[in-house]
Amino acid sequence: MVNLLASGLLLEIIALCLIYSYLLIDSESMISLLVFDFLFLSLNFYLNGKTALKLGLLALGNLVGILCNLIFFSFHTVGVAYFGGWFNVLYAISYPILNMLWIVSFWSLSLAALPKPQYAKPAETS
Repeated sequence: MVNLLASGLLLEIIALCLIYSYLLIDSESMISLLVFDFLFLSLNFYLNGKTALKLGLLALGNLVGILCNLIFFSFHTVGVAYFGGWFNVLYAISYPILNMLWIVSFWSLSLAALPKPQYAKPAETS
């Protein structure tokens, strides 16, 4: 029962992160969070571990993504104000690369939090 309540709360946090990123930052940040969620769900949910732990890692990843995208958006706003319109080109090129950096880093760190798979039989020796 506690796992079910925790899972419901974590799903709500994930949904609120997506809504926050769309309404208060920009649509590109929501798309990057959706890509992260899709990759995380398709790759990590087949591994061993409790569902509440996996949803907790996903919610933490969404919070990290919101923070990173908020920082990226702030740099973009300041960069356009100081350097002019050519900074939009630099931002358009670097934004997907910067998003992939935090997505891959968080995903690989989250693999360490999940239990290691147990193999059915030991390796044979000759």
